[in-house]
Amino acid sequence: MEKELNAESLEVKLPVNKAITSMRPTATLKELKSKRRIVALRGNKDQFIEVMDMLCSLRRRFVQSQTLLVLVPTDGSTKEEWGWDDKQMGDSLWLADATNIGQFLDYFQELLGSDERVSNDNELAWFALNFKGRSIASGLGEAPKILELMGQQLQPMELIDDTDAAVVPADMPVANEILECQKKFYNVLTSTGDLEAMKAIFTDGKMQEVNEVIGAGGRIDGWVECLKPDARPANMVIADQDIFVSSPTLAYSTCVEFPPNAGIDGATLLASQRWVRETANDDWKLELHQTIPWAAGTRAGGTLRCDCRGCVALTSSQEKRTFGGLIG
Repeated sequence: MEKELNAESLEVKLPVNKAITSMRPTATLKELKSKRRIVALRGNKDQFIEVMDMLCSLRRRFVQSQTLLVLVPTDGSTKEEWGWDDKQMGDSLWLADATNIGQFLDYFQELLGSDERVSNDNELAWFALNFKGRSIASGLGEAPKILELMGQQLQPMELIDDTDAAVVPADMPVANEILECQKKFYNVLTSTGDLEAMKAIFTDGKMQEVNEVIGAGGRIDGWVECLKPDARPANMVIADQDIFVSSPTLAYSTCVEFPPNAGIDGATLLASQRWVRETANDDWKLELHQTIPWAAGTRAGGTLRCDCRGCVALTSSQEKRTFGGLIG
């Protein structure tokens, strides 16, 4: 509790809609209680470069969950050095700046001071606060699994409808290419169930995110099983698609899934896809698909990760079928 109180004095410069004003107000975390959730990361240039794609790909979801992200560099590096793209990021209404980096670094040191694992100040560290300013998660040595954090603690506060259109700039042809790839994936997943078509969508790579679940004893269901009529999420629709292009050969897509049995309570899911290609002239291939329940007032009980082999499900309840555990 004392450490949470100490966080209240931390001050940030808030993001604004640049079309309205360029003046960015400041606020302490205490003043942001009941208004914003907070996720703060401490790291150096190389560490922030590693996590930047993940964070930027979920930028729209930070806004929808009323979450502010604060990046606190330990080496004086800047957003531009982390690979920041102002044109693609726009107003960045999810990103706040620490007004006093030294104060944030001191707070991180206070948080970690009693942790025996801490050998120096160079490890990536992070913490998250809810609307009440209370700690809901933290970590040291590796980046937060943001998608899981979204499902567990950073649920949407905005109403998302199954008719919400994709958010893709018309002047970004690569983003529109990814949007079409995403449509093809969901057409196979929810409608045709064509196994060969699904194989053609994916790369041949076995992703670490799936491997770590299998290595821990998790079961993988192959696509031949996942695409069976009684297993795949038939008639599920997606909406509110968003695309982030990291480079000519790497891109991400997200969307909100609406299962047919979602009902009035809106049992929606947040999904993310990672797309790659060898060169700018090649076709995009899906490397990883992840999804997690994401709805106001609920906490995710499981998450799903898929690569070319099929899908693994992590659930907090007894083992269920791959999709049934999350959608059924």
